[in-house]
Amino acid sequence: MKLVVLGANGRTGRLVVREALDIGDSVTAVVRSDAKRLALQHSRLRVVVGDPCDPTFLGKIIAGHDAVISTLGGRRPTKGATSVYWRSADAIVEAAWNAGIAKIAVTSSALLFPPGRLLDRVLAIIVPNVVQSAARMEQTFDNAKLDVVVARCGFLTDDKDPGYRAELGSLPFDGSSVPRLGVARFLLDAVRKPSSGLKIYGVSGPV
Repeated sequence: MKLVVLGANGRTGRLVVREALDIGDSVTAVVRSDAKRLALQHSRLRVVVGDPCDPTFLGKIIAGHDAVISTLGGRRPTKGATSVYWRSADAIVEAAWNAGIAKIAVTSSALLFPPGRLLDRVLAIIVPNVVQSAARMEQTFDNAKLDVVVARCGFLTDDKDPGYRAELGSLPFDGSSVPRLGVARFLLDAVRKPSSGLKIYGVSGPV
């Protein structure tokens, strides 16, 4: 496949790029500045510098690709930082429509699921900007009538286990955390499987 990866210099995004190349995909990795260029070099990897929230820029980049994968998210739980969720969604939707691409996979927050634990309720209160921005992102994709898979993830770890559990509409039992590598594998699997409309999965690590 020919993929565009947004957030390619992030800890999860770098894994998506690496795993995609390992399985034979061609990747256009989008980073925000020259300082954030990937150290990885590969004949099937192209690194492009630009704003992932700019629909004009994205439209030029994603044309001719099969799918878009976004691991964008706020590095801090501030209103400005977390706005990248919905601002990038607005840009992706406009660019995807113009480029004729329907297949999209993105990461979101498991805090959007009904809280099953006291800790979940507390976290939702502590980081309301994450919840609100991620919810706005998902609503944008739902309204767009594109084929979008959302991975709602809990706490991300650096565990090397590539396994994951994914459940449509809810977080898997006892699924409070997930390895970034597992998320990367899920996203790459998601853009390969037939799907229509907005599908929201809870993604967690293996038992």
